[in-house]
Amino acid sequence: MKKLLLLFVAFMVMLPCAAQSRFGLIKDEDGYTNIRKGPGTNYEIVDQVPDGSFISFAPGKGNWYKVYTSYTDGEQEMLGYIHSSKVVVPKRQGEWKEVGQVKDEDGYTNIRKGPGTKYAIVGKVRDGGYILFSGDVNAKWYKVYTQAGTFRGYMSANKILRMESPQF
Repeated sequence: MKKLLLLFVAFMVMLPCAAQSRFGLIKDEDGYTNIRKGPGTNYEIVDQVPDGSFISFAPGKGNWYKVYTSYTDGEQEMLGYIHSSKVVVPKRQGEWKEVGQVKDEDGYTNIRKGPGTKYAIVGKVRDGGYILFSGDVNAKWYKVYTQAGTFRGYMSANKILRMESPQF
């Protein structure tokens, strides 16, 4: 009975942590960010995450986030800790659904005010850049969002390579 009670308490303590898991984008001028064994620079580096990668994280200790793997079946495993200053968190994660990489041969792809080439250009994204987007799989144009999660405009669907993205 005591073991069952301890398991139930452990589950209830872990439940809020799982519900708080969010996704963010790594932004680091060094080109990568370290994942550490504990919440501080004095802890061993266990992995590195390239700039522009998306991570699954939850509040950790102080200014450090707990970083998790993200599997398509929804299971997660804690990898370690990452400093919060290296993570850009989209403000409205519910609006965009996927992470994509821009694929074009001209160096960049236009973001337009509406879904079509007749609309004005409101921005550009470099080849290989990561973008947040939403839209039907069969759509010709996707809604695209800034790294902070704000709606920016539309991009041709054939210019976006769908990435293995986390479950939202």
